[in-house]
Amino acid sequence: MDEPKSVIGAFFSSTTVGEGKILPDDPRTWWVADRRSRTGAMEIQAQMHDHTMHVAGVPARKFYYDPVVNAMVSAAVSAYYNLDAIAVAADIYNYEAEAMGAKMIYSDAAMPTIDFREPFISKPADLDRVKPPAEWLSAGRIRFVWEANRLIREVTGGKGVTFCAPFSLAVGVRSYPLLIRDMKRNPAFAHELFARLVDDVLPSYLTAQADYLGGCDLAVGADAWAAYPNLTPELVEEWVVPYAGKLLQNCLKHGFAALPAASADYCEEDLSKFDAKILWKTFDAQVKVMMGQPAIFLLMGRTHEYPLEPVVEWLDQWKAKGVRASVTAAVNARLLRDGPPERIAECVKNFIQAFAYDHNLTLFLANIPADAPSENVHAAVAAAHCYGRLPLAPDLDQVQFDLPKREPFQEYVAKLSNGLGLRF
Repeated sequence: MDEPKSVIGAFFSSTTVGEGKILPDDPRTWWVADRRSRTGAMEIQAQMHDHTMHVAGVPARKFYYDPVVNAMVSAAVSAYYNLDAIAVAADIYNYEAEAMGAKMIYSDAAMPTIDFREPFISKPADLDRVKPPAEWLSAGRIRFVWEANRLIREVTGGKGVTFCAPFSLAVGVRSYPLLIRDMKRNPAFAHELFARLVDDVLPSYLTAQADYLGGCDLAVGADAWAAYPNLTPELVEEWVVPYAGKLLQNCLKHGFAALPAASADYCEEDLSKFDAKILWKTFDAQVKVMMGQPAIFLLMGRTHEYPLEPVVEWLDQWKAKGVRASVTAAVNARLLRDGPPERIAECVKNFIQAFAYDHNLTLFLANIPADAPSENVHAAVAAAHCYGRLPLAPDLDQVQFDLPKREPFQEYVAKLSNGLGLRF
């Protein structure tokens, strides 16, 4: 039997691509035409906001504030890389906290970020500040991010929305050190903080966003702060799972599902400390966060340097039941920056070889660094479309793969815009 894709896979696969007519002054149509030209291959998506800004040469003060610029640049760079979704996530961890009043750090060179030197909730007495703003659309940069996503929806037809998952949002308003201390020394306060987020703030944010965008069938919450070793698998089960379930129930009342993604992501940096038993515990915790769905994430860790055999061994329990589990596997940001392209292509091939024959695999590029060479990104995408050609070849070692040679981004823009001199 086939199981549903993971949250990330389901989020991207929920989109339906538009007509495919290229308009020289609308980069969204470049992506649509490119996406429609490719069939029968495994899909690959990316998180790459700062990289997109860098490749296109757009100042941060435009890219993170002007929704038209953000949407068009994101579409152009996604089309340039032949990605199967338009990468428009941006600083997903910051919007709700900023809208409630959290102090931010704004930069001319990078995305806005929360100023953890002055936590929004600096003491338990500040808890009453955790509530939806009077009007989401006029708070912080909410109008920017919702409008950017609306512009992308016009060509993709997608019905998904994004948000900051409860644990990561609690970190955003409280800070990681203070929140961990609360969980140990003042659990009643920590539980009240999480309750307010999942009962009040996030349902309000998601329903308002869905109304603005014209509907929602799936909300994906980013939860990098809940990765291992930030949280042990046991702490994920104690502090993440219950509130993920509560948020899901609260949102189902409004007609859509909402779940975190990447909670308990295994991100051990010291390779000498790699421990398969802990890895398996993180997978068990991920399944509980996903409300029992057999879906696992390998997103931010050094997965290209971990042995994949323990992952396959954990998945065998589902294979034995005739269940195709859902695996989201990402090419690490460090590898995308440092390369070489041949090693990146080999990493993608290894993921497909290990997981795609028996399970549902979603390929992802994890937060591509701003200065990652474009040829490295092209190598990852080309490898996904080559080794992931469907039906999969019986032996990927026999598949001929050639590294792509592509023109610089600005030459690509000049070609697609038919000499309009399009600049972002």
